[in-house]
Amino acid sequence: MAAPAPDRSREVRRVLWLVLWLNLAVSAVKLSVGLATGALAIVADAFHSLVDSSSNIIGLVGLWIAARPADANHPYGHRKYETVATLGIGGLLLVAGFEIGRSVVERFLAGQAAAPVEPIMLAVMGGTFVVNLGVTLYETRAGRRLNSPLLLADSAHTRTDLYVTLSVIGALIGARLGLPWLDGVVAGAVVLLLFRAAFSILRSSSDVLTDVATADPAQVAQIVSAVPGVEAVDGVRSRGSSGAAYVDLNIRVNPAMDTEQAHAVASEVEQRIAEAIPDVVDTVVHIEPEWDNAQTGWAALAIKLRQVADGQSLGLHDLHAHVEHDGSLAVEAHLEMADDLTLGEAHAVADLFEKRAHEALPELRSLVTHLEPISTYLPDEGSRLSSANRKALRDHLTDLADGIAGTGACHSVVIHHIAGHVTATLHITQPAEVPLIQAHALAERIEQALHSSEPLLSRVVVHVEPPE
Repeated sequence: MAAPAPDRSREVRRVLWLVLWLNLAVSAVKLSVGLATGALAIVADAFHSLVDSSSNIIGLVGLWIAARPADANHPYGHRKYETVATLGIGGLLLVAGFEIGRSVVERFLAGQAAAPVEPIMLAVMGGTFVVNLGVTLYETRAGRRLNSPLLLADSAHTRTDLYVTLSVIGALIGARLGLPWLDGVVAGAVVLLLFRAAFSILRSSSDVLTDVATADPAQVAQIVSAVPGVEAVDGVRSRGSSGAAYVDLNIRVNPAMDTEQAHAVASEVEQRIAEAIPDVVDTVVHIEPEWDNAQTGWAALAIKLRQVADGQSLGLHDLHAHVEHDGSLAVEAHLEMADDLTLGEAHAVADLFEKRAHEALPELRSLVTHLEPISTYLPDEGSRLSSANRKALRDHLTDLADGIAGTGACHSVVIHHIAGHVTATLHITQPAEVPLIQAHALAERIEQALHSSEPLLSRVVVHVEPPE
């Protein structure tokens, strides 16, 4: 797992500073020996080491910008500046490869004689080769441990110094052995290695800048599908770089879910992706209803109409629907809205509901709504009914209900006197195997009987339930 962003940036900067000072020290030694002995090959290698130092500086500048926090112009942060710096190092590798290749061609065409070889030359080149080898290995391991493309690119550029040093050593050995062509062979091999490293860096950097996928869609889909509540997954996309990947996807959930439930499912999706794929720093989940797996017929119709009503903060009950001869739907429903509206205002609200319902249900031919005012406040229970009157009314209602549903069927009667109105709620027990249609008809008979016997009642609710 990659180190946390602040610690990671700090460690990458520390590695780059150490490599920069070592490259400067190697350059100084080569330049001193080259000028002292008059060996132009060593002088040229010293300047090549200075180019290595420039790549370190590019990396430090790019990393400094990349570590800046997100702002209004860069809402996703400045992380890609690290990739831009990596791209610059790849460009330097190309330049180094062209320069070495040009030198090989010029030396071959000019037929230059080999320079006198001093033992100090081989000793310096051998020593700097060992130092550069240590630097390359250290920076490569740090780049892999910190998951830093910048360090890996810089180590590849530092590795070119090894190739150039080998080229110079090859030229020196070839001169001592009377094989001047060995210098050109070694240098040509170095050029090929340089171009290979450069194109590898440029390709990986361009992948980040062109938003190549960073996460396996099949893996993401497998993780998300295991989340309870997710019916289907599609549209998985990803971008970014190693250590900072961004994922977005679509999930489909039961259309009966409310906003809070759907949000909880989306949060669980984000959490599981973050745990399974540590490189992902942000996941965007788009939620859609899954009608294919939802119940069809009446359930789907009720869900869609309630969603339309919810969008206008309206209540919906007593929904009735039937299929016409041509297969279209005819629906009737009670639409609940605030009681402080005028008839004109309420009718406009209902018109908007009906328009949206037709858009959501193309098969809907007719929709008739009953406008029902609902109080916008909860009235307190009054105390106009005395305890004796309340008990007498409760006993009377119980006897009436038992006379219809059977002795002992009515086991709970609650009386309320609210805002000048008397309401009653009754619980009736019936066998569990009784058909729902029959239970509903029984409730309606009881309600009608209570209203006929007790004109004082403004509202009666009868709840039929099986025995506990």
